[in-house]
Amino acid sequence: MKWTLFIQQKMKVAMLLFCVMFFVLLTGILGSKNLNSMNRSVNTIYNDRLIPAADVYYISHHLHNKMALLNDMLGKNNVDVNTVNQLKAIHNKISGLLSDFENTYLVKGETASIANFKHSYSTYNHAEATALGLIKSGEASAARLVYDNELKQAHKGSLKVLDQLINIQSNVGKDIIKQSEFNANVFNLLSKLQIVVAIVIGVLITRLVMSSRIANIPAENYKLN
Repeated sequence: MKWTLFIQQKMKVAMLLFCVMFFVLLTGILGSKNLNSMNRSVNTIYNDRLIPAADVYYISHHLHNKMALLNDMLGKNNVDVNTVNQLKAIHNKISGLLSDFENTYLVKGETASIANFKHSYSTYNHAEATALGLIKSGEASAARLVYDNELKQAHKGSLKVLDQLINIQSNVGKDIIKQSEFNANVFNLLSKLQIVVAIVIGVLITRLVMSSRIANIPAENYKLN
């Protein structure tokens, strides 16, 4: 009977230890997944949200510069070669920033907004080329009409789309932050559960060992008598 009880106690201890190992392994895997998810979220916020948001800001800034340069030429009623070269350089910068933006991870709304921006920006460039051609031809009044109507309208349309992109960036960023906070809370909960389970099972193992020793005392005393 003593050996049977001893084996039973050992089996219980072994089962409890197995439970500890299983729970530690499970929480370790889940914790690792949560950490990886948080790491991806941080990278996404930086690479796919913060940098593209900066790109949108610079595109907007360059659009304003293009408008200012063309307005300056209209005021002088002269197509300056240096100014035209500046317009081309700004156009190349906008194209490069737009290409960088497209190479990031895009949500559905961003894809549609970029397509709308390309359309508005294409309309703007067409109006700009028309205005430049009219200035060269000495038709300042006609060039001013193109500037005040077609070009300004295309400019406003482009800026409106850029505002939409900024709003999308903000909303998606907030969602990513919420997901990261959730993952962090889950990781903290798993860590606390791991500690609690380890303590509880440790107490149970101690009680089993102590009860086993107490059960053996009468038999030892009997042999001594």
